[in-house]
Amino acid sequence: MTELSILFVNDINNEKLLTYFVNDDEIKDYFKIHNFNGKKKEMLLVPKQYLKDSKDTLLISISEISNDFDACYLGAVARTKINSECNITYETGLVDFSQVESFTLGMLLSGYKFDKYLSKKNDSEEITLDKSIVKSEQQITRDAIYFVRDLVNTPTLDKTPEYFIDEVKKLIQNEDISLDIHNKEWLQNEGFGGVIGVSQGSAKEPYLLVGEYNKSAKFKVSIIGKGVLFDTGGYSLKSPSGMETMKTDMAGAATAWGIIKLAASFKLNIGVKVFTPLVENMVSSTAIRPGDVLTMRNKKTIEVLNTDAEGRLIMADALAYASEENPNLLCDVATLTGASYVALGLDIGAVFSNDMSIANNFVDANRNGIESYHALPLFKSYKKLVKSDIADLKNTGGRFGGAITAALILEEFVNDVPWIHLDMAGPARSRNNDPLTPTGGTGFGVIGFINFLKTLS
Repeated sequence: MTELSILFVNDINNEKLLTYFVNDDEIKDYFKIHNFNGKKKEMLLVPKQYLKDSKDTLLISISEISNDFDACYLGAVARTKINSECNITYETGLVDFSQVESFTLGMLLSGYKFDKYLSKKNDSEEITLDKSIVKSEQQITRDAIYFVRDLVNTPTLDKTPEYFIDEVKKLIQNEDISLDIHNKEWLQNEGFGGVIGVSQGSAKEPYLLVGEYNKSAKFKVSIIGKGVLFDTGGYSLKSPSGMETMKTDMAGAATAWGIIKLAASFKLNIGVKVFTPLVENMVSSTAIRPGDVLTMRNKKTIEVLNTDAEGRLIMADALAYASEENPNLLCDVATLTGASYVALGLDIGAVFSNDMSIANNFVDANRNGIESYHALPLFKSYKKLVKSDIADLKNTGGRFGGAITAALILEEFVNDVPWIHLDMAGPARSRNNDPLTPTGGTGFGVIGFINFLKTLS
């Protein structure tokens, strides 16, 4: 395995830069021949014969890199430029690169590949990062995000509830995290009408998984993750193209487990409890129909006018159940509405809260970070849009303001506990095969929530 040094630069006219090379004129000519000007995100591989330390060196311009996302993305792109097996070290003595850790995480994340179902595996050059430049926190973060990506990308034929449970067990096996598995009979006895209702069209039975870390902590956070393993839309059937990616509708549940894994690994001084209902939303003679009324865990009733608005039904049950323990903070994460990415695009998570200071704290914890978030309002006047003539609520408020009306429905089940809701239907899945987020699951939300939880510990 060869040795490769990465040298960060921001000005090729810096006299100190020239001290790394054997001959000033030769390296200047090399720069000119390869049109390397040290501008934003430019990279140039310099063979070792030009270097005083006789090591191949990749020059990377960090000019105009001012936030963690740009640095992380730059690291991912740099990884794609390395086409041989090598051990990598950094040379940081030339410039002050404050986002070097984000750069490293980008290099780590760009190594992801999902080739489980390929008869011929994807070949890629193996690289190692010198121990001096990689922190265990970065490696643990990478592994948690890989866990989410793998689960999201796994086809539903294999991604049964039992498969999901087995993967969670593997994830937490070396952590101080308890796991309780509640089956269909328990859910029926405990009044989880939303979970039972959504699942009853599928031959696969529903579950509720509950994990807990640091039970004795004074400050306790509960996190609910949406676990719709496949979403046909039910009788409000999706189009064929709309169904193609619906194996990803459990990204919230996978993310919730990634979060608690990191909280335990980093030994955060807060309690974290995760609740993930697992269902399939299918079409059959036993499936719920538009016009049916479900009685939820907190005894409120919901008229189901659109069976494709199913995520809020299972989330409402889990929120009501979690709120009964009166945690200090209640959170949920879900690929909930297409309206959220109509509003904010495919890269920004929509944040709602019954206390705007909490929403603002979440956004601030990730400002200029690797993930991007924006707070949207819980506009109370829209509550009239989700009132039903025959039940307490209806499960859709119509086309306009759909992310807001969905959040307002969830708010009915938090029992006045401080609560934050993340709708990540856009950024949970990458539509483009780029270096940082290849097509499929992204693992979005894991870093954002951990950054936020760190401010609470």
